[in-house]
Amino acid sequence: MTSPLQSSMEATSRPSAQRPTHGWPTSTPEAQGLYSATLAKTFDVFLDYGVHSIAVIRNGVWVADACKEGIEPTIPQDMKSVTKSVTSALIGIALKEGKLKSPDQRLATFFPELENDPLKSKIQLKHLLSMTSGLSWDNDQELSSNEMMQAPDWVAYILNRPAQHEPGAVFNYSNGDAHLLSAVIGQVTGMTLFDYAKSRLFEPLGITNVNWSHDHQGITIGAWALALSLADMAKLGSLYLNDGQWEGMSIIPQSWIRTSFMKRVTLNYSNGTQGSYGYYWWTKSLAKGLNKGSRKELDIFYASGSGGRRIFGIPELKMIVALTANSGDVDMPESLLHHVLQAVRSNKQLSENSLAFEQLQQAIQRFAAAPLG
Repeated sequence: MTSPLQSSMEATSRPSAQRPTHGWPTSTPEAQGLYSATLAKTFDVFLDYGVHSIAVIRNGVWVADACKEGIEPTIPQDMKSVTKSVTSALIGIALKEGKLKSPDQRLATFFPELENDPLKSKIQLKHLLSMTSGLSWDNDQELSSNEMMQAPDWVAYILNRPAQHEPGAVFNYSNGDAHLLSAVIGQVTGMTLFDYAKSRLFEPLGITNVNWSHDHQGITIGAWALALSLADMAKLGSLYLNDGQWEGMSIIPQSWIRTSFMKRVTLNYSNGTQGSYGYYWWTKSLAKGLNKGSRKELDIFYASGSGGRRIFGIPELKMIVALTANSGDVDMPESLLHHVLQAVRSNKQLSENSLAFEQLQQAIQRFAAAPLG
């Protein structure tokens, strides 16, 4: 499959970093300090792991992508909970505009019916953003999410959940917390979260082919249901990698991005590693030596959706790796990232290697031809 964004041997220059509002600049991997042969191996390794599409960006330049047949970098795909990271971005924008005063604002300010509850009245926006609202939410077989979807009023269902913990005390992953933030944005802006996103985030970034569903009351689903293309996932990653700056504009305050990445909750993963949760963004330190010459841990940030949707940002390497997948292996996305990082050999341009580049093109074709999974 030939992608309109795919690197070509003719594009061997090192374009100056720019925000790709109207399309990504492209180059060979070698022009951005990566080995084509290692990327080829990565695409081959992950042929059968439920991966649907992969994109590698460095220095603001589209280096390579691999997509299964029928999937294109410019066609929207279901983001699952990557949606929450976009909701977080829009909260930051609303704070910048003065629509919201502070993450310390109480939820009862927007839903006065909570005032008489000793625990619910203490819930602040920051508790929703860090999944520490204390509201009961049963994730076993998505029980609470399914009940919410069957309820005539989603927001009422969430607000009526029992308060199990003091707000801020216990992390419990909750789609309800994120949906409440969408309802709050609707109140303070007079717009749906989707419309607010289109005018404040998507349009400035040149994101036009996008979908985002809503509940029965027309409230944009704050927790999931956003559909973005692989190329636009990379734009969001690039925006965060560049501290919210885009073509001379401050889209998201740098302070909000840093606040979003702050460790609110520490989590232990099944593969023995540890990571952190901020405001709907995840952060982690990767082991030493993943890329040649590295003698220290690499700090990453990422947006995460079930099945293997990820937007990885690696600030030290000026890289974004975006992928979509439908996999039950929760460790697969990070394993794929490790393979990609092994392709990084320098911060400078490498000599072009036509043989290795041809191997990469063949691997991209094999990836496209493999079953979707």
